[in-house]
Amino acid sequence: MNLLITKAYYTDNDEKVTLYKGHRVLSIDGSTINLPPSAELRSVYGTFNNQKQTDDVVIARVSVLYDVLNELVLDGKLVPFSQGEVPLSQSHFKYAGKGDLIIMDRAYPSFESAYMMHQQGIEFLFRCKHHFSNQVKLFYESGKSEDILEIKSKQHKSFKGLAYQPETTLAVRMLRIELKTGETELLMTSLLDAEKYPHKEFAQLYFKRWNIETFYNRFKNIIGVENFSGTSDLFIQQEFICALYMSNMQTILTEDAQMKAEERYENRKYQYKINSSLSLGFIRERLVKIFSKKAESNQLLKELEELFIINVIPIRPGRSNIREPDKYRQRTKPRQFNNRRIVF
Repeated sequence: MNLLITKAYYTDNDEKVTLYKGHRVLSIDGSTINLPPSAELRSVYGTFNNQKQTDDVVIARVSVLYDVLNELVLDGKLVPFSQGEVPLSQSHFKYAGKGDLIIMDRAYPSFESAYMMHQQGIEFLFRCKHHFSNQVKLFYESGKSEDILEIKSKQHKSFKGLAYQPETTLAVRMLRIELKTGETELLMTSLLDAEKYPHKEFAQLYFKRWNIETFYNRFKNIIGVENFSGTSDLFIQQEFICALYMSNMQTILTEDAQMKAEERYENRKYQYKINSSLSLGFIRERLVKIFSKKAESNQLLKELEELFIINVIPIRPGRSNIREPDKYRQRTKPRQFNNRRIVF
């Protein structure tokens, strides 16, 4: 169902789909979520020590392929934490298409990933460590703002079964970005045309990756993916996929409502946006009816849209929250019980 609604969104919908110079801008990133400490989940996902050194925390790794401009999840996976981020990211490539641009942070660059995307016609933009390779290190030390490099695989093991050989190279463009903090950020991309993709655009282009971070915040704190109501692996996987589906439905159903809300409240002091928490509750209450009662579905969708529009919150410019990553580090998560779900 996720595949169907995302495919429908991109089909004959050019006026609504946001692109960057003809590219869908996608991002891959991972996170972790806590699972109920059942015997089955311990055996599947393993256990970890918490701050009290008690071996009873079950943590899974999450990875998603996310359209950062249109706020849609194209693929999502929930796997044991022991599974590596790079191989997991490669499993998402089949859900991207020729001409898509995938942005990833510095945990993900690898020759294998770059080669796989190149073979599929997928463009990429990595944040790159200064010591990624000797060539990259020399570029960093050169002080150049950009350069074209020919990179190759660094692995020393057998290349048997791989689509490339030790001598295979790939042309990439390296860019130096000077941050306001005084730090230097290196970006590696397959977008080689400096005229079409000027250096000055890349800092903002890479920053668009931040939208996947805000997705995880919504996924955990508004959609409430960690509030599982079962303790078997099958149940966990089903609820995880349902949470992805709810996220996409919320994005699609609020899009038109947001445009109409902007028109209705255009003469007010502030701009207004749809309330994410309330809109999700309204969708949950009506989603089954929308699919099961075809005769009433259009009326239900109109009611939903009006509920979204009248339940908006103001956007007050200039407000910001200081990030405190260690604020909750010493707190333990509440126990999860069967049949406990967020109720609206």
